[in-house]
Amino acid sequence: MAAMKLHGNPMSPNSMRVAAVLYEKELDFEFVTIDMKNGEHKKEHFLSLNPFGQVPAFEDGDLKLFESRAITKYIAHEYADKGTQLIVTNDSKKMAIITVWLEVEAQQYDQVAPKLIWELHVKPLFGIPTDPKVVEENESKLSSVLGIYEKRLSESKYLGGECFTLADLHHLPTLHFLMLTQVKKLFEPLPRVSAWVADITARPAWSKVVINIRSHIINFIAKCPSNASTNGLTIMSLVHTSQTLWSNSQMCKITITETEQSRASMATMKVHGNPFSMAAMRVTAVLYEKDLDFQFINIDMKNGEHKKEPFISLNPFGQVPAFEDGDLKLFESRAITKYIADAYAEKGTELIIKNDPKKMAIIGLWLEVEAHQYEQPAAKLARELHFMPLFFGIPSNPKVVEENEAKLSVVLGIYEKRLSESKYLAGESFTLADLHHLPTLHFLMMTPAKKLFEPLPRVSAWVADISARPAWLKVIAMLKN
Repeated sequence: MAAMKLHGNPMSPNSMRVAAVLYEKELDFEFVTIDMKNGEHKKEHFLSLNPFGQVPAFEDGDLKLFESRAITKYIAHEYADKGTQLIVTNDSKKMAIITVWLEVEAQQYDQVAPKLIWELHVKPLFGIPTDPKVVEENESKLSSVLGIYEKRLSESKYLGGECFTLADLHHLPTLHFLMLTQVKKLFEPLPRVSAWVADITARPAWSKVVINIRSHIINFIAKCPSNASTNGLTIMSLVHTSQTLWSNSQMCKITITETEQSRASMATMKVHGNPFSMAAMRVTAVLYEKDLDFQFINIDMKNGEHKKEPFISLNPFGQVPAFEDGDLKLFESRAITKYIADAYAEKGTELIIKNDPKKMAIIGLWLEVEAHQYEQPAAKLARELHFMPLFFGIPSNPKVVEENEAKLSVVLGIYEKRLSESKYLAGESFTLADLHHLPTLHFLMMTPAKKLFEPLPRVSAWVADISARPAWLKVIAMLKN
């Protein structure tokens, strides 16, 4: 019996992402199907594995993880010597490039691809009409991302370099479903992107994932009358999906003191950003925690400097921050922080655990929770309640505020439970998982959203603790300057 268990659903893109990594690493595992139709993912047994009630959850002996990208990173690190090498363990700079594109997938590409899948693939299966406005808006956004991918793929065979890595693999589930829709047209004028899609979707490990989907659909069909439907999902639409899935599977500069100003002018590290950018604040917080010299180069976003050369050559998405360390150029704030924490592990505060994959997996899990559960409602509330009224004189949208306060409240409830088990999110020491919350926490504490924290004593104590760190106070001093 396999020691690893993947609790999920074969049709879930997040479950597919984890299964693909397990197949690439040639690892034995048990797939435990979660009956989402009957709400099994919201019941106690599954909630003990994933308190957010979302698939997948993962077990490797006594280690329990959730958040698909945290799981895949754990597997790739813990079983680096097995199967396909999906990360680079002995070169911080090469790994940093992979991490940039992992973050691009999560923060740029995956923000639009699932919306198109929902509108153009899932809704029709249930007989629900698509929303043309949503489709048009997200096709435009995806087209911009793919244009940047086309340029990147003119520089290397894969996104992270010359070898297939986790950065490519993470795209597979959504690419797979997009290719079943009209969105395929966005890929056709892009020869390098098209070749990359054909290459990675033809990998034997991915074909195994697709076969599992097809088997799941066939088993479902076998249990239903030919004219049956489930919540509008017709059996014939499933048959068509199964056939198409099988066909497609074959395709194959601000300082704090005069002394620090002098040090910064000589620094080889440069952060190109804006002091009020939460993403830039995240990077400077890590640099201060690591006691590293750096130069902060202020980008005048009001006059569109972030959308022009030379900045656009540092970050093709035209967003702050961008980062330079000698000849290494990075963008995506979370990729930058992870690089600094890894490459300068022996400096300042220890923000990751390099010699214990299981402990690092727990840090990785809460890093993903911050990025995919906490950040989205928190950033929207910070924008509605702080930035829009203060900087633009625009009143808050009560509906947006109410919706995101409800979402954030759920997340904070899970944090309260977690912080009853350990002092910090990932254990007994302050790590990158805590630090990544600081920029949004700072601005939320200036708004009515503060009320969501007050009934939660452990969360409140955690916020007070991490907000009082000397490194973070230096970031705040940058804002005052």
